[in-house]
Formats: sequence, structure tokens, C-alpha cells
Amino acid sequence: MNKKNLKHILSIMVDNEPGVLARVVGLFSGRGYNIESLSVSEVDSHKFLSRITVVTSGTKIIVDQIKAQLAKLIPVHNLVDITELKSFIGKELILIKLDVKNKKTFDLKKKLERLSAKILEENDLEIIVQFTGSPNEVKKMESILQPYKIIEQTRSGLVSMATGTDYIKK
Repeated sequence: MNKKNLKHILSIMVDNEPGVLARVVGLFSGRGYNIESLSVSEVDSHKFLSRITVVTSGTKIIVDQIKAQLAKLIPVHNLVDITELKSFIGKELILIKLDVKNKKTFDLKKKLERLSAKILEENDLEIIVQFTGSPNEVKKMESILQPYKIIEQTRSGLVSMATGTDYIKK
């Protein structure tokens, strides 16, 4: 039996109505489960549906309990453990504000260009950078930018999508 804590990406299709996110999050907090990342957005305005992407970790037994309890919630239409699929894509967005006061930015701009990062705002005091990548790529970007003074940063949380059609319930 595997007792190792593994990360799981849960994709939950829910009704887009007040209180649904609170109920999902409440299920996690009420049972002491940790949410490592959370992303929510409306995905179908005609059917009033939103997708909640939750990254959590635990043993197989714990994650199976989480999935079973989530599936019992009335507004949940579909729940897929993306990490159990053959193939998926997971990306995160990070915005980083760098202090560039009294610094030459030529080398920084070259590094950002090589990493496919985008400069959103730039002046003599600061540069705001946007980068999209896997969680590991985002961590790498943060470490590359550490020599520059990071004033502020924010991350979107992981969003994920299965590739192919193996996730479609028949």
C-alpha cells in the first residue's frame, strides 16, 4: 500500500452561483485537507458553469476521500483527477515587479527574452514581468530574478487541461 503524499490536480465543474466556491473550500478546511493552489473561472456563460482547479496532496486514500466528498456536493457536475490521466498540460501565470532603480537593464531584458517572459510595464524605477509556465518553470524564473530586487509578485495558481480524449466520460 502506498502511503506517500502525492500532488493531485482536481478539475471540478460546478454551477456558477454564489456560495459554491465557499462550499468546496469549506469541504477541504473542515476536514483538514490542504489546498496548495486554487483557480476558479466561469467556463460556460450559457450553462452558468465554472471550473475550479484545486491542487492538493495526500495519500491515495485521502485523495480518494476528497474526491468522493466533492462528488457528493450538489453543484458539482463533473470531477476529474487530471493527474491520473495519461497526458495533461498545467500552467501558471506569475507577475513580478522588479526594482531596477540605478541598474542597467540590458542583460535582464535579454534573459527575459530568452525565457519568453514579457515586460508589461517599464520605467526608470521598476519593471513588471509576466511569465507563464509549469510550476517548476515559474520557480526557475523566480530564482533567475532573485539577483534583482523583487518588490512584489503574484501567482495565478495552476490551471490544467487534459490532452487527447481519454478523460471524456462515455
